[in-house]
Amino acid sequence: MALNQSGIPAVLCDQRRHQVRLHRKRMTWWIPWIFVVGLGVSVLGVVPAIAAFREEGALARLVVFGLIAVFFAWAVLLWMIGPLLIRPRIVPYFARELGEYAGETMAAFPRGRGLYREIVALEQLAQSLGMRPLSTFGFAYDYYEQQVRWHSAAEGLRTIEALRQGLDARPITASVVADDLEALGRVVRAAADSGVDFSLVLRLHAKDNMQAVCTRETRQGSFW
Repeated sequence: MALNQSGIPAVLCDQRRHQVRLHRKRMTWWIPWIFVVGLGVSVLGVVPAIAAFREEGALARLVVFGLIAVFFAWAVLLWMIGPLLIRPRIVPYFARELGEYAGETMAAFPRGRGLYREIVALEQLAQSLGMRPLSTFGFAYDYYEQQVRWHSAAEGLRTIEALRQGLDARPITASVVADDLEALGRVVRAAADSGVDFSLVLRLHAKDNMQAVCTRETRQGSFW
């Protein structure tokens, strides 16, 4: 298992960089500049609106330009701090659909933040237990122009269950990670019972259910 200087699995760090790079590449470059220009124009409108309000009491004009300026400023701020809003999580990805949207097999998709935050401790725990680390089950994803490497759900389940049982032996935020592992184990068990292979995938945002639904046509597998 290759690690970077922080002890994080290199495959996970490489995947994060790859996804961020593709996100930027796919972004239509001129859209953010619409908001920048809009902010500039609205600010230019606010200045005379303030003067008109002081001289004539024209409140409506000031309110309109003020609201427009606030809207564009909010959009520009989100664009600037966007990289700081990334909240990665590790979720299961299946070779074919297991169940319906919002069904039981979707239990692990909204979770996985704890798995990402504690991945170093979980990798060490897996090695100490003689099990395959979680990182060996991911993280290639076809939506990001990669070939998915599918793995046996039964083998993945053995690692997940061993980690759940061994949490007490490591200084891990057990309440969060245990819940993530429990949800992950439940859906991977469903995949094993159905003979469906799986992989682990890195998602960069905390809530992206609709994005996952809208990109079904560009993916080979399913998140539930």
